[in-house]
Amino acid sequence: TLPIANGGTNSTSTTFVNMTSNVTGTLPAANGGTGATSFSPGKILQVVSTLFAVDTSTSSASLVATGHIATLPSLASTSSKILILQSVSNCYVNATNHGMELAYYASIDSGAYAQIGGKLMGILRKDVITGGGTNNYLYSPSTTDSVSIQVYYEATTTGTVYYGNGSLQANNLTLMEIGA
Repeated sequence: TLPIANGGTNSTSTTFVNMTSNVTGTLPAANGGTGATSFSPGKILQVVSTLFAVDTSTSSASLVATGHIATLPSLASTSSKILILQSVSNCYVNATNHGMELAYYASIDSGAYAQIGGKLMGILRKDVITGGGTNNYLYSPSTTDSVSIQVYYEATTTGTVYYGNGSLQANNLTLMEIGA
């Protein structure tokens, strides 16, 4: 029951209304509520995020693992999707190089890593520069098993590229399971 001030005056007496039998029509949603009785797909079901502040470099012209991994322990449904969000706060290209490319690799239930999607745009394109950027990718793994995502990288020309620098800012990798 809900107390209601008697006649809207400053009276100290109150009357009560039985909300289950004496109220008809649609009641407004409570503060912060939506009034929804069911929910549509697209809810974020779980989120994991990892910081990577390790000095790592390569001069390989082929994609190699950075060691930057984030893992969702299991998915709610085979139709769930994973939104991959990456923030690269620190990377470095040396004087003889002009770029670095990144890619995402997935491992299902601790299996071998396999590339998903294509290479991401090179994030650095100048001589001797430290910088960063962001990337995102929507992945449909079709599993309820654990899913690990690892960042891979490569040098686009002769020279060395650096993903992360432990003495400066960390790179971030976030995975969000989106309900189907």
